[in-house]
Amino acid sequence: MAKYETWFVDPGHGNSRAGWTSVIVMLIAITLGTLFFFLDMPALVWASAGLLLVGIILWPLLKKAGHGPKDH
Repeated sequence: MAKYETWFVDPGHGNSRAGWTSVIVMLIAITLGTLFFFLDMPALVWASAGLLLVGIILWPLLKKAGHGPKDH
């Protein structure tokens, strides 16, 4: 079996609660925004855009709260 450097095998990014929570919130926002756009509900499309911004802001906040990637 080949041996790899630790940084190559586990870079420590993308696999954290902060990252996954943020991405899931943004995926829900995009899905709802697409649905509301299709159903011609502009107010809810804009609300979904707001939820997308919440998802973007959520990652750094959760990272500062200690849910980000752990140092090795």
